[in-house]
Amino acid sequence: MNIKPDESFGGERGKEAFRERLLTRMREQKMTGAELARASKLSKDAISTYTTLRSLPTPKTLARLAQALNCSPHDLLPDVPVQRTLLEVRDHHHQELKVLVVKMTLPAEEAVEQFKSLWRLEKRLDKKLRSLLGSSLTD
Repeated sequence: MNIKPDESFGGERGKEAFRERLLTRMREQKMTGAELARASKLSKDAISTYTTLRSLPTPKTLARLAQALNCSPHDLLPDVPVQRTLLEVRDHHHQELKVLVVKMTLPAEEAVEQFKSLWRLEKRLDKKLRSLLGSSLTD
């Protein structure tokens, strides 16, 4: 099932912007459609459908294209207004603290690495907060 252009790509303009970003990245990497197909383990026909505006990739395919082109999936996506907030600050039960919520879509491996990195950061910050606020800080 392909992503609908009006949902994630910003309509026809977004579809064209995706194609331009894909072609630009292919030129930068000096990669032909056949080479991109091989590197991303997709068919040449699939690459052709993206470069001729006949179709858009699924999120999984977008991740494969990005990996083959040495970029992030977000580098291939058009700049469209985000319908929902990706960052959010919430109140914490401890009056001196706030909760930062981050929502991102990433390829699975990158998401796991980012999670691990944020987990380590959280542990360091938690330790620092506990020392600053005393042992009264609870989850």
